Amino acid sequence: MIMLATLEVPSWKDFWGALGLVILYTLPVHLLVKMFPAMEDGNTQSLLSSLAVAAAIYPAAHRLGFRLGAAGAYVARLKAELLPAFKYFILMLALLFVGNHVYTMALAPWDLHWTNTLLLWNDMANNPMVSDGRIGEVLGSPLLLPGYFLIICVFPPLIEEFIMRRWLYVAMRRKMPLAPAILLNGTLFGLMHGKDFMGTAMHAFFFCWVYERTGKLQVPILVHAYGNLFALLMIFGGK
Repeated sequence: MIMLATLEVPSWKDFWGALGLVILYTLPVHLLVKMFPAMEDGNTQSLLSSLAVAAAIYPAAHRLGFRLGAAGAYVARLKAELLPAFKYFILMLALLFVGNHVYTMALAPWDLHWTNTLLLWNDMANNPMVSDGRIGEVLGSPLLLPGYFLIICVFPPLIEEFIMRRWLYVAMRRKMPLAPAILLNGTLFGLMHGKDFMGTAMHAFFFCWVYERTGKLQVPILVHAYGNLFALLMIFGGK
């Protein structure tokens, strides 16, 4: 098994450079949306923004050895991990089910404003029909579904797992033991998702553990993708 704490990570200079590129590359997307109202639908804007972010972090990924020319080899590695990652996904569903009930039972008896707010946010996070306004657009025009699939099941797992696990989590593991690194990484991931904090934090705890256990980034990428695909199937399966 690969010891994650020994892996190379991008420098702070790379981090600030990538952040600057994200701003630089996504700014034209927002300008285009303002200039062409037809692009204002959530799918188009999210797809273009995802491509811009991927381009912005590519220089840092390139320094770690990732190459666009090796895309075929990366796909082959993903295919080799499809079944192992699916087994981890099933385990994640079971743990999330238990974790969600523990979280709910811990907060429900208090009946305070802040605990009720957290419970409401948790319910919203578990109901994508409420938490994602783009779903109505897709239901109204099924032709948008392939683009929605890309911005939910393809780009987020690739981009977020590289940034949050391969970059930040590995950097955290260099400085701290396993449990604090998982807790901090998952908390940051949850905070990135606002009201979806608890659900996404618990997902991130599992992604970190899977990455630590396997030493293969493609495994948390696939588990993440399976989770997002499962949510889509729950939404659109009966439509």
